[in-house]
Amino acid sequence: QVRLRIQKKSGTRACLAPRAMARRPDDTRGSLIFQEGKCIEGDYYIVAVYDDPATCTISFSAYELENDCTYTYPLTYSQFDALFQYDSELMNPSNQDGRFHWVIERLDFVQDKRGQKVLCLGEEATAEVEDEGDLVQEKPKATSAVPANVGGKIDGATRAKLLKELDTHDDAKLHAALVKSEGARKRFIAELHAKRNLEQLKASQRLQKADEDREARLAKLELIKKQQHARAEAHKASEEAKKSTMAQLEVLMKQKEAQAIRRLIQEKDAQDRGMGREKDAARQRRKMQERSAAEVRAIEEERAQQLARKRDEQVEKRRALFLKKNRQIAEVLRDEKMKEREYQARLREAKDLIIQEVWKTKAQERLAREEKEREFQRLEEIREKVTVERERRRAMDELKQISAIRKHAEEEKESTIKRREKMRKEHLLDLKVEASNRAQQAREQARRTDRREQKIQEREEARLRRFRESQFMDSMRATRSFMKEGEGEEGNMLEGGASPTAEDEDMQRKGFEAEERRKRQMERDEKLKREAEKRGKMQQLSGKNPNLAESNRIKEWRAEDEAKKKKLEDARLKRELQREQALRDLHEAAAKREEKWTRLEVIRTEREAEREANRQKAVIEKIKNLPVGGGLPNVLVY
Repeated sequence: QVRLRIQKKSGTRACLAPRAMARRPDDTRGSLIFQEGKCIEGDYYIVAVYDDPATCTISFSAYELENDCTYTYPLTYSQFDALFQYDSELMNPSNQDGRFHWVIERLDFVQDKRGQKVLCLGEEATAEVEDEGDLVQEKPKATSAVPANVGGKIDGATRAKLLKELDTHDDAKLHAALVKSEGARKRFIAELHAKRNLEQLKASQRLQKADEDREARLAKLELIKKQQHARAEAHKASEEAKKSTMAQLEVLMKQKEAQAIRRLIQEKDAQDRGMGREKDAARQRRKMQERSAAEVRAIEEERAQQLARKRDEQVEKRRALFLKKNRQIAEVLRDEKMKEREYQARLREAKDLIIQEVWKTKAQERLAREEKEREFQRLEEIREKVTVERERRRAMDELKQISAIRKHAEEEKESTIKRREKMRKEHLLDLKVEASNRAQQAREQARRTDRREQKIQEREEARLRRFRESQFMDSMRATRSFMKEGEGEEGNMLEGGASPTAEDEDMQRKGFEAEERRKRQMERDEKLKREAEKRGKMQQLSGKNPNLAESNRIKEWRAEDEAKKKKLEDARLKRELQREQALRDLHEAAAKREEKWTRLEVIRTEREAEREANRQKAVIEKIKNLPVGGGLPNVLVY
C-alpha cells in the first residue's frame, strides 16, 4: 500500500513517487499539467489536473489508492476563471499552481440519486486529518502576559484590543449559557432529525441500488441468451451454406468427370472399332464402379445429415437447460432479496419503536425538570425582591468608591499602553538600524572580496603572461643558435630554392604555440574544476537544496518511465515480429507445397501421356498383326 504525504498547512505541493502516479481515466483527454495528494474522509487520493485545449476543458481526476477507482470533475475555462474573479491573489492566470491547489482543497464527495460517489466542489476547504493526534488539540491557556517585543503584522492598537478581549473573556460562563439556552436544544433536535432523515435516505438509496443491480443482471442474462441464440443461428446458416456449396462443387466435379470420361470413350470407340465386346465389358465395369461410388457418397451424405440433425437437437436441449437454470438462479436471488428487504423493514420498525419510547421518556423527564425550574424561579423572584433593596442601599455607598477606583485603573492602563507602545517602537527602530548596518557591512565585505579577487586574477594573468613571454624568448633564442650552427656545418650540402631555416623556424613556432594553447586549456580546465569544487563545498555548507533533490527525483522518475515504456514497446515489437515471421513461414510453406504439386503434376501428366501413347501404339501394332477377317463372326468364316 502506497503511503502519500499530504502537506496541507504549508504552501508546498506533495511530492509523488513514480509508483504513486495516478492512473489516467478512460474518458479524460488532454495533457497532465499538475498533481497533488489529498485526504478526503480518511481516504487518500491523488488528484491530477488535465488540460484539453480542443474542448477548452480542465479536468480534476481523483485517483483512490485503496480500490483503484477514478473520479473526474470537469470545468470549462470560463467556469474556472469565474472562481477567482473576486480573489486578488489568484486573479492572475499565471498563478496556475495556486489556482489548482485552491480547487483541490475544496474537492469533496457526494452521493447522486443512484447512491454512487460523485466528485464536487465545496464552498470551503475540506478538513484533512493526517494522524489521530491531530483530532485532539490542546486548548491554549488564556493569559494576560504581554508578548515579547518582536515585530509582527498586528499593530499596537489591535494587539491591545485583543489582549483586552482575552482578559475579559470567560469561556466557562459562555459554555454554560450556550448549553442552558433553548436555541441549543432546538438545534440539537434539528440535527438529530436531520441525521435520521439522512439515514433513511441512505437506506432507500441502497435499496434502489440493489434493485438496479438486479435489473442489470437480468438484462445481462437476457443479452447473453440473445447472443447465444444469434451465434447458433449464424452457425446453422453457415453450415447449411457450406453443405450447399459442397453439393454444388460435387455436382460440377461429377459433370466434369463424366464429360472427360465420355470424351475418352468416344475417342477410344473411334479408334477401337471392332473390339466391341471388350469395350462393352470395360464400359460395364466402369458404370458399376461409378454406381457403387455414387451409392457410397449418398450413404455418407445421409449419415452427415443425420449427425447434423442430432447435433441441432442437442444444442436446443442444452439451450433449454441453460434457460431453465438461469430462471432458477434469478428466482433464488429474488427470494433472497425479498427476505433481506423484509428483514431490513422489521429492523427499521423496531428501531422506530425504540426511538419513540426513548423520546417519550425524555419528554417526561423534560417536563419534570421544567416544573422544578418554574418553582425555583418563583422562589428566586421572592428572594430577589428582598435582596434588591439591600443591595441598592449598599451599591449607593460603594458607587463613589468604585468610580474613583475605575478612574485610577483606566489612567494606569492608558499610561501602561503608551509606555509599551513607546518601548515597542524603540525596539523596532533598533532592529531596523541593526539590520541596515548588517546589510551595509555585508555589501562592503562583498565589494572588498570582489576587488580582492579581481586584483588576484590580474596579478596571476600578468605573471602567466611574463612567464609565457620569457619561455617563448628562451625557446626562440635556443632555436636561432641551433640553426646558425647547422648552417655552418651543412652549408655546402644545401641547394638553391627556399631557405630551410625559415621553414624549420615556422614549424617550431607553430609547435610552440600549440603547446602553449594546450597548457592554457589545461589551466582553464583546472580553474573550472577548482571553482566547481568550491561551489560544491559552499553548497554543502549552506545545506541541501530541496529544488535540486526534487529535480533529481523527477529526472529519475522520468528515466524509469522511459525505460518502462521502452521495455513495453520492445516486447510489443517482438511479439509483432514473431507473429509476422509465423505468417511468413506459413505462406512460404504453402507456396512451396503448391510449387511442388505443380512441378510433380507436370511430370505425372507427361508420364500418363507417355503411357497412353505406348498403350495406343501397342494396340495398333496388335491390330495390324491380326490376320485378315479375324474380326468377323465365326459363322462367316469359311
